[in-house]
Parts: sequence; structure tokens; C-alpha cells
Amino acid sequence: MNMQHVLFCACVLGTASLAAEPAPPPPKWLGEVTRVAYTDLGNARFAGDWPDKVIADAAAAGVQMFFSRVHNGSDWEGLAWKSDFGPMEPKMGGRDCTRELVELCHKHRIRYLAYYWAQREHASVAEAHPDWCGVSARGKLTRYFCINTPYRQLVRNRIVELVAKVGVDGIFFDMFHARPDECYCACCKAQFKQLTGHDAPTVENFENPVWRQWVEFRYRSIEDAMLEFNRAIKAANPEAALVVNTWNAWVYQHALKARNSIRVIENVDGILEETGWYDTVDPSFCAFPTLYNFMSWHLAGLAKEKPAFMWARGAVARLPIGYTESLTRQMVMLANGSVPAQSVPGREVMKRYMADLAEREKFVRGSRPLRWCGLLVSEKTEMWYGRNEPQERYIKGIYGAYQLLLERHLPVVLVTDRDLERGDLPGLAVLVAPNAAALSEKECENLRKFVRGGGGLVATYETAMYDEEGQPLADFRLGDLLNAHKVGEFDARAIRVGWDPLKIHYANWYVPAKHRWATGAVRVAMERSGVSDPTGTVHTSLQLVGRLLAVEPVQGKRSDLRVSTSHYSEQLKSVVSTNHPGVVENKFGAGKVLYFPADLTWSYFRLGDPHVGGLLEQAIREAAGQPPPVEVAAPSIVQATPFVQGRRVVVHLLNDISSLGRSQNVKGESLRERTEVIPIHDIAVTFRDPRLKRFTLVPGGAALPAEQTPEGTRVRLPPLPIHAMVVAEEP
Repeated sequence: MNMQHVLFCACVLGTASLAAEPAPPPPKWLGEVTRVAYTDLGNARFAGDWPDKVIADAAAAGVQMFFSRVHNGSDWEGLAWKSDFGPMEPKMGGRDCTRELVELCHKHRIRYLAYYWAQREHASVAEAHPDWCGVSARGKLTRYFCINTPYRQLVRNRIVELVAKVGVDGIFFDMFHARPDECYCACCKAQFKQLTGHDAPTVENFENPVWRQWVEFRYRSIEDAMLEFNRAIKAANPEAALVVNTWNAWVYQHALKARNSIRVIENVDGILEETGWYDTVDPSFCAFPTLYNFMSWHLAGLAKEKPAFMWARGAVARLPIGYTESLTRQMVMLANGSVPAQSVPGREVMKRYMADLAEREKFVRGSRPLRWCGLLVSEKTEMWYGRNEPQERYIKGIYGAYQLLLERHLPVVLVTDRDLERGDLPGLAVLVAPNAAALSEKECENLRKFVRGGGGLVATYETAMYDEEGQPLADFRLGDLLNAHKVGEFDARAIRVGWDPLKIHYANWYVPAKHRWATGAVRVAMERSGVSDPTGTVHTSLQLVGRLLAVEPVQGKRSDLRVSTSHYSEQLKSVVSTNHPGVVENKFGAGKVLYFPADLTWSYFRLGDPHVGGLLEQAIREAAGQPPPVEVAAPSIVQATPFVQGRRVVVHLLNDISSLGRSQNVKGESLRERTEVIPIHDIAVTFRDPRLKRFTLVPGGAALPAEQTPEGTRVRLPPLPIHAMVVAEEP
């Protein structure tokens, strides 16, 4: 390691204290942007209508912020602007294309963010500075550059130049992620050694605490770089914005394994996510039918008070999509709290959907999700409990919980483990914790505090059975709160059909016919008749698919809602059966806890059994102790998301079923766009706040007549096309 490396490592080590002070505040203008045009067109070469006519048409359509590429990794030989910190791309032919584009955008009153493909450079840079390159565990140079080398200073110089001299309004970093087989360069190894006293581990090993430190080190390196870059551009222009791509809602151990920690939002002005490239063959894992709804909701939840930009390609394969598909994608993003930032499919299509966004933006700016139910999505559980199969062990359960809440029209906000560590749970009546296995002592204490103060908790399966590093515990870390003690476990994920006693292996619910939850969807399932059932038969045994724990309550009586298991024991040469509580109830302080030992939300993701959904919905409502402030009566295919905007309540209603279902039919195979809309009828919204007396339908501005009911003030909607908003206000 040469002296330059030594000095730079010392500099980077000093950044460990950067986070002691918060990042500079985001510019106000960024939070007011609702109409974004994103294009994969680059500034290295102008052709056809790009950029003059394209920008003019974007301005005429009402675009407020525009992205295009000024740096494209290894795809270009140089930079798309005249720079003191790198050669200019020869295709520019002497023109300073980025400066021209910035002037053009500003002439039309459009904010311009420079797209910078981070950590990639032309081969000539690697040849000149091989010590800047990332290094794999085997000691081979990678195609990415390491941010802990002097390459970091080069990037910093360039983005400051873009802000201070070229005049861009901000920087968007794409592909700025931690990767699993990087970086083992001399600088990273020296920094890690100084910070931890250990050599950098080269083999993924979740039992090794040094491996977990290594993963954290890689994430912290990105976060510290973002904080440094943010401060640098703000020093050049306090109104400059820094936005970074996260990849946190769909990458989950897929082929790339590249991502950032959820902490990155704390050091930047906004975050952006890609919708899984759902119009191309993609190995990413998402849930059906909630996939892009979840991604937009999750991104907005991570961003909190900062803007979240959701991106999608404007094409199916190589053909630009039409208006219906474009608008559907835009409204999925908008209804879930994200700012649509779709790549422009065509200028006429853009013109139409920008007008749709403009008509809604008055009721979007400054709005925040209505808080009633929180869904805990734990990064620690996903990473350290989920390990190398987080989709199966954890994420499917998260998707199932979200899908349940979406289909039952229950308002839900994201709660992260960062929120739980800080005890940041204001305004929530109930928290849903699906298999939140890896919890710290601080998180557990804040859960106790939340419930003791009157909050409700619905938890499932192995919640609090592991420490924050994913190491198993002998029993529940929250045994007092959950009121449960583990006595065994059972895996009933496989669906078995047949009567061969040697293959018996299943679990069932026992729901007494007079149980308080034997109503609604649960009752319907109990009354489903087989061909030989006499009329009026009520089944008290219902299918349970998934993993489960055998538990007993620490104190109090056993619930009469039971779970029974049966399996053929090779050792005993007979069928062995068990019977344990299907739910454990606990009154804790002023709040209530309902703990299900089964991995219910995984089960709901897998099969969508109505009785599973019914049990969960009733448990959530009961634990909350109060009904949601807004109730929506609509088919389950309609998503309802209520927001608060000052004294207004704005309910987004989204119908993205269209003619093809809510997503591609077969992942990676069926890549068809939606071309028509099937309107949804018979939708009603009930508001419990008696102060809300004026109701307006947006778009259109029509007044909605209201009727008083025992539950509150109800309005009925005309048929819903793709998206509409009910705006409820005081007179």
C-alpha cells in the first residue's frame, strides 16, 4: 500500500464521525416536485429532437424536474460536459452538451438533475489508476471503482463542478451500491482492520460476527460517502439536491445482491427505486399481486419527510408503452406516496399523464399517510435471520401482511427497525410484526413501552426468538409481552394430498363455532360444504399451511382457538399428534397483544386462504382497540390509501386490475402492456371524524353527497377508472 493510500485511508477513517452531525436539510423545492420526466437519453450526443424540442415539449406538458445522463459508467469514453476532472466524450464534437441542456431546462423553468452512473468508469481510468478499482475476495480487479480510495475525491470534485460551474440543480447517483464480493482493496482492508481489529473476511458466514461487521462496514462506507458528497454540493449551492438509488424493495438476495442500507436516506435529500424492470426478463423477487404497490409504499415509507421517486421504464421490451399502461404505473406510484419518475415513453403520452398528475398535485403536496396501523419491516431480520434465503424465511411473510392490509382496505404505514430502535411510533393504534425474528433489546423495550401506553401488537411465528445479529435464543426475548413460551415447532409448508398414513404431515386450525372470530370470512370458510356434507354443516377444522411453533402461555388460560398437528413418526411407526394454542392473548399495561405462533402472513402470501385473512384482520382490529378513521367498502382489487394534508383527509382509490391483472402474467415470460380499463362500481368511503363535512371527487372536482350512518359520514363514488381521490374537508 503506497503513501497515497495510507493518507487517504486515514481521511476516510475520519469520516466515522461525519454522522455525528445530521445531513444538511433538503432544498424546499425538491419536496414540491410532482411532475418528473426521466429519460435514458444521454448528453454525450444530441440527435433528432433531442434535446431542444424534447425539453420544449416537456415544459409545455408541465414538467418540473428532468433527469438525463451526464455520466454513463463504462459505456462512454469520457464525460458529457467540459470538465477539469476528466476528458470529454469525443462524440460531443467540441460542444459542451450538458451546459447547453442545463441552460435549456432553466430557460423553460425546469429543474435539472444530472444522472451519474456511480462507481463505473471507462477502461482508460482503470488502466491509469488500478489502485482505485474494486477488488474481489480472490484478489481480482472488478469493473467497479472503490469509494474508499482516492476515486472518492474524483467523484466529489466532479459533482461539485457540476453544481458550481455547470449549474445543475442536483445530482442523481445510480448504481451506487454495496456489492457482496467487494471491496478487498488495500485501503478497505486497512480501514476495516483499524476499525475492528480483524482482517476482512472473504467467505460469507452468518455465524461469524466479523462477517456481519464486514457487511456493516460496506454499507457505512456508502453512507459516509453520501454524507460527504451532500455536504460538498450544499457548500457549493445550498439549493442543490442529492438523490440516490436504493434497490431496497426488490433485490433481496437476487443475482446482483447489490443494495444500500435503509439508513442511506438519512444522508441524502431523496431516494429513488426501480420497479424491478418489470417489462424485461428479471430475476428479482416480488409478490403478486402487490409487487409495485409495495415497492412504492416501501420507498415512500423509508423516505418519510423526504421525497421518494419511483422509476419505471417507459417500454415493454423495446416498444414504448401507451397511455393506459403509463397512467396506471404513474397512479400506482402516486397512490402509494411516491413521486412518479417514469422514463418518458413518448411525448404525446407524457403530455397526457402530466396533465393527470397536475390535476391531482394540489392534494398530494405536503400530504402524509394516515397513521393507524404500522407494518414492521425489519432490515435486521431480513439480513441476519433471513440470511441467504430471506425471501422464504421472511420477505414472503412481509408481502403477505401487506397484501392482506391492502385487500382489506386497512390503512398502513411502514415501520422500520430504525423507527423501532428510536421508539418512533406516534399516532399508531396497532403494530403488525410478521415474524420479526431479530430484535434488539432496545427494540423490545420500545415495543413494551408502546403496548404499555395503549398500543396494540399483532405478532407471528418467531418474533423475538433471535437477537439483533440473527442468533437464536432459547426462548422469546419478549416472553413477558407475548405471554408465550416455546415448547416445540412444526413445518407444514408442504401441501399434502391423500390418505396414505405413512405420508401424513399436516396442521389444522380448530375454531370453535362460537368463537368471537368465527365470523365474516372465517365463518364462510367454516360453512363451505363438501359433496357429502349434510346441509348446515359447520367445519371447525380449517387448513393451516406454513411453519409454526408449539407454545404455551406463560400465565393465564389457554385459548380455545387451537392448532393441531399430525405426522407419521418413522421412529415410533405411528401417527403423532399435538394440540397447542393457535393464539396467545395478553393484556399488557393499557394495550393488548395477540400472538399467533404460526407464520400466518407467509401462509396468506402462499395461498390467500380467506379464513387466514379473516383471523388476521379481526386480530388487527381488536388489538387496535379503535376502528380506522377511514373505512372503504370496495372489492379487494381496489387499493385505498388515506393521507392527511393539513386538516384534510385525502383517500386515494386505485384500480390497476385493467384487462391483464395487476402485473405481468408469468414473470419473465408474459410481457404485455395494459391497454384498457375495467371500471369498478359500488365503492363507498366512510369518515369517522364528524368535522369532515365537505367531500370532493378528484379529478373533476364534483361534490360528493354524504349520508350519516352509525359508523360515520359515508360518500358513494361513481365507477372508478384507474385512479381517483376523495378529498374530505371541514366546511
